[in-house]
Amino acid sequence: MKKIFSILLCSVISVMLYNGCETNRGEIIPYVRVDIYKNIYADLGTLGPMQSMLIQGGYNGIVLFRDDMDNFYAYDRTCTLWPEHNAAVVSDTVFEGVFVCPECHSKYLLSNDGQVISGPANYPLVRYRTSVSYDVLHIYN
Repeated sequence: MKKIFSILLCSVISVMLYNGCETNRGEIIPYVRVDIYKNIYADLGTLGPMQSMLIQGGYNGIVLFRDDMDNFYAYDRTCTLWPEHNAAVVSDTVFEGVFVCPECHSKYLLSNDGQVISGPANYPLVRYRTSVSYDVLHIYN
């Protein structure tokens, strides 16, 4: 009886730990493999500090944000409230670095990890990993 209880307890704890570490990616938008390389000078030469650029990839496109000369952040453009409506977030017409869902009007701040700053959405934009090696930016998951 103790052995069955121990196995059951371990199973419950494992499920709790696994779900607790889960990102919102699987629950909010479908997983899409991302493995993109961009030359910082040739492909991203017009992307200055505190600016954003749209590129292809991800589930609904990717918005790339540069906070200074060496730090790049890549976010999927899918609104996290209704990913099935398939409407990509767009740049706010007033504030640089803010993206808005054209359907639900949720606003996301890129300089704050894509967090929701207003609207009905509860989760930030899904963020992809980035790394810079010499003059190449790698965007991946």
